[in-house]
Amino acid sequence: MSEEEQQSEEPVQPPAMGGMLITMLFMFYIILTPELRTGMGEFASDLLEPQIGFDHQYPILTFLFAGVLMITVTTIIRHILIDWEKVADVQTKMAAYNKEMGEARKNGNNARMNKLLALQPQVMVLQSEMMSNQMRPMMFTMLIAMPIIFWLCFGEGNFVDRMDHQVLSLPWEPNYSLTDKLWFLPHSILVYSALSLPFGQVLLRGLKLVSLSTKTH
Repeated sequence: MSEEEQQSEEPVQPPAMGGMLITMLFMFYIILTPELRTGMGEFASDLLEPQIGFDHQYPILTFLFAGVLMITVTTIIRHILIDWEKVADVQTKMAAYNKEMGEARKNGNNARMNKLLALQPQVMVLQSEMMSNQMRPMMFTMLIAMPIIFWLCFGEGNFVDRMDHQVLSLPWEPNYSLTDKLWFLPHSILVYSALSLPFGQVLLRGLKLVSLSTKTH
């Protein structure tokens, strides 16, 4: 941390967060506007239902294929737009800072703790930069994810609403209703997430490893 300590007196400028705020507001605007939700859901329905709808006979396959499609596209977009090398660098610096802070507290080294506390503004900027970097693809990914989710679960006349039997047979529940809710989330979105998110985590980790190994050679 010696290099950072030498720079502790330099003015620290936080990264611009306006893009992230605009993206979040735009996302909430879409969610709170029924016409947009319905229109986006109908667009996804026209595009995907003839291909993976299976006439509502195999909803698990529909959810699985829709989830894999969404996760694949959004993960590739995130992988392209996020600087994973910078993320790894910030995480390494944060781990070093936290380790030194923990050791200083454990040893009662007040002088060292004061020096590390003086670096907190820079540490907060590093955290903000990493968050901003990871949020950068959100505008693009949500325009892929939202139409699919609105088509399956949330839009007017969505896929689940048009199923003759809105239940699934699961190992632990033979009549699992897709229209019941856990708090405010319908069971259909829970099934969709359970099928798609593990695949996304594996794909993202694989892409990150390939990217970082390529840059080190």
